[in-house]
Amino acid sequence: MGEIEQHNILGATKLAMRRALEGIHPPEAFARQRDEPDLFSSIEERTTFHPTVSARVIVDGLALRGFPYPHTAFVHGDARSLCIAMASIVAKVARDRLMVELDAKFPAYGFAQHKGYGTEEHRDAVLRIGRCPEHREVFLRKLLALRVDPAQMDFLTAQE
Repeated sequence: MGEIEQHNILGATKLAMRRALEGIHPPEAFARQRDEPDLFSSIEERTTFHPTVSARVIVDGLALRGFPYPHTAFVHGDARSLCIAMASIVAKVARDRLMVELDAKFPAYGFAQHKGYGTEEHRDAVLRIGRCPEHREVFLRKLLALRVDPAQMDFLTAQE
């Protein structure tokens, strides 16, 4: 969570993707060709790996500036790529499980119901009982800007 506060959500996402990719191949192992083959070329071309990896990363959304891996971005990628759709499902299931765990730890916030989205009920709970350690200050500041300054809310050390 500290990385999201430090780098913002996009920066933290790029950092996580970079770490995951570095666990497979360093950026310099990826081929950087001027005339790269089309993503939809033959399966043999797309799965042939050499000492220099002939692969590209596919990303849901816009192209990532400063990202060290060659990539192709697809806006609404989950509707255009089976790989992106599957990764999206895995990410959502993991997030939902985390939200259920947080709900068990901090039941007054309704994490299991809203699954991390800022619902009106969740905002009301934060106003009523304060924030918990899982609430990001930057997010709260934006979310509650019209109601109260989250810097004035105490972290809860115990819940119910």
